[in-house]
Amino acid sequence: MTEIFYTFNIVMSIDKNNKILFLPGWYPNKNDLAIGSFIKNHAEAINRKIAVDVFYVCGDEKIKSIYHFNKAVINEVDTYILYYRKNNSKHLFSQLVKGFLYVVGQFYGYYRYRKINSKPLFFHVHVLTRAAILPFVLQRFDRGIKYFVTEHWSRYLPQDDSYKGGIRKFFTKLIVKKSQGITAVSENLKYHMNRHDLIHDNFKVISNVAKDIFFNVEELSAKKTNHFVHVSNFAANCKNVLGILSAFKVLQDQGCSFSLNMVGDGDDFELAKAKVVESCLNNVYFSGFLHGKDVVDAISEADAMILFSNYENQPVVITESFSLGVPVIATPVGGIPEMIDDTNGILVQPDDINALSNAVADIITKKVTFDKNVIKEKAYKKYNSSTIAAEFICFYEAGNWSRQHRYAQ
Repeated sequence: MTEIFYTFNIVMSIDKNNKILFLPGWYPNKNDLAIGSFIKNHAEAINRKIAVDVFYVCGDEKIKSIYHFNKAVINEVDTYILYYRKNNSKHLFSQLVKGFLYVVGQFYGYYRYRKINSKPLFFHVHVLTRAAILPFVLQRFDRGIKYFVTEHWSRYLPQDDSYKGGIRKFFTKLIVKKSQGITAVSENLKYHMNRHDLIHDNFKVISNVAKDIFFNVEELSAKKTNHFVHVSNFAANCKNVLGILSAFKVLQDQGCSFSLNMVGDGDDFELAKAKVVESCLNNVYFSGFLHGKDVVDAISEADAMILFSNYENQPVVITESFSLGVPVIATPVGGIPEMIDDTNGILVQPDDINALSNAVADIITKKVTFDKNVIKEKAYKKYNSSTIAAEFICFYEAGNWSRQHRYAQ
């Protein structure tokens, strides 16, 4: 009953001119269609219940002007992107100029946004810390400004360990403290943020979203025999795509028959292609970056998704794979153990090539089997857009109550 009241209360307080404004640190843009796609999924899910706009500040090496403000309507979400001229030099002065242009761009872009929109009901920051500068500063002048935070970044994890610097940590703690609440995409990420003293009364774990296209496939692509897929950004030191290829080389040497589709691109893309040639690996091919129906087809035709990461938060490709009834072989890092059990996948230790090859072999030989309908049903209950949107609405309401309660004390 309480949850129903929360939902009714916040929805009734919002009309088409009273929106949530997402402020993402990462978001798909003209230069990178993949970055922050999970944030875009959150925006689209919540927009079905509450009106959401997105405002994103993004560096661009190609623009001639200092700033370029762009608006687009993407999947019914009004999306505003301010591109600023970026220099990729690592020189300290260039880095300071880039930071200055970003911060000024936040306020200039918000000024442009407000010329055509009313004041948002509240802000929702995705990815700390700099994306929160705008609402944090505005709050100093207007006590009516409220903002929430969702964190996706793995930098708090020991394996990443890039959350450093006294000044950064001081302002991050202050920004979290002044927010109405914070969410993380896994219990593991929440634990490590708490370990860094990022604590809040209203700290929830809310999952990534599997888009409806993954649940609403009327007819899945025909399964290929002993076929596997990997989908990632090929990030160096994280995704371990070379380790995946080493495991499949072991299988090939053992006489196993298989095919492997490597989907995506990024840091280790060319290294991975070179390793396939060097190892004389057969039936391994690279699809490059895919999205929409193409990635649905690529995953659904596989016997299993392979993810051999050294560290992670909550990979959205796992939620997508489960939504299609495809099991996952992955490492027990970050939030992955919260997602995988005996009904939907196999866990192997990071960088254990033999364990990965054995897990793949178990699926090839049918020693281990999975019920795709069980996987899909379980995924729908946890990752569909309506469920995630409802969790965010309750989170927003809890944040309003929590802050009011603290002021009353």
